[in-house]
Amino acid sequence: MHGPLSEIGLIEVLQLLERGRRSGVLRITGADAERACRLCLADGVIVALEPDAGDAATRAALLARHLISDAEAAGEPGMLDRPLAVEMRAQLALQSLAAMLHWRRGRFDFEASSVAGGPLSLSPDALAFHLVASETRRVDLAAPTAGFRAVPDFAASDVLASGDPPLLTPRDWRVLDLIDGIRDIATLASELDEPLEDVAACIQSLHAAAILELSQPTPEPAVGPRAAIDGGRYVEAARLLHARLAEHPDDGEAWRALGLAEVGAGRFERAIDAWQNWRASDPERSGDAAALMQAARTMVEALREPRD
Repeated sequence: MHGPLSEIGLIEVLQLLERGRRSGVLRITGADAERACRLCLADGVIVALEPDAGDAATRAALLARHLISDAEAAGEPGMLDRPLAVEMRAQLALQSLAAMLHWRRGRFDFEASSVAGGPLSLSPDALAFHLVASETRRVDLAAPTAGFRAVPDFAASDVLASGDPPLLTPRDWRVLDLIDGIRDIATLASELDEPLEDVAACIQSLHAAAILELSQPTPEPAVGPRAAIDGGRYVEAARLLHARLAEHPDDGEAWRALGLAEVGAGRFERAIDAWQNWRASDPERSGDAAALMQAARTMVEALREPRD
């Protein structure tokens, strides 16, 4: 089984392999032909991903986040079996796969073979649901952070002194180490090499603890609908976005947010229509739109299955 990602996306490939309960190695090559990822599947389930969620990558991520010591990273027996390492490996795998689902350049090559198992257990259908959930969470966090363009800075010394000393996590310390009052949340997440929504949630927590303050940029037209989505008012958000799009039908971000609002309202077919318009208005994001449309189709199929 071979082909270009321009004709069939990774999520479709994975779903075909899952439904066929195929075992073997799926090699994914993106725009950089020199770099490839290897996914091992057992009965259609992803059980390993190299090198992005391999042993070396997991140790490096734990060390970079100050979750283990240098001695432990050097290869302490059983370290990778700890719950902390298992969770980190799964996070790395989801982060890598979420990025690859958007690829529309490169190719895939599957070779059937016997695969006993591995450190992961990721269902492709569950991966599709995770993608939509991540996008929804991202929209929820985007509203109070001005689309992640808000700039965090340390609160005034008198404000800091008035609060109780908080219990900070390793991620909190990593974020605080980069705060300079210049870089916005999106830039900080990129430099930390952590999911944008995780860094935004961390900064929101530090803001609520009066450790950080946020400097908001000029509001965007989509802030109102995002606030409605953040509050779970999905029908209201869809109405506001339809009003925006009636005046600006080429607003790709509004089409993207409309799709997420429709998903929140349980209207998956409408979400697919919205994301089709997003793809047409913003061709550079066609890979992102296609991945979300496929995830929505997976949801529609999952809802229909019990009735068939």
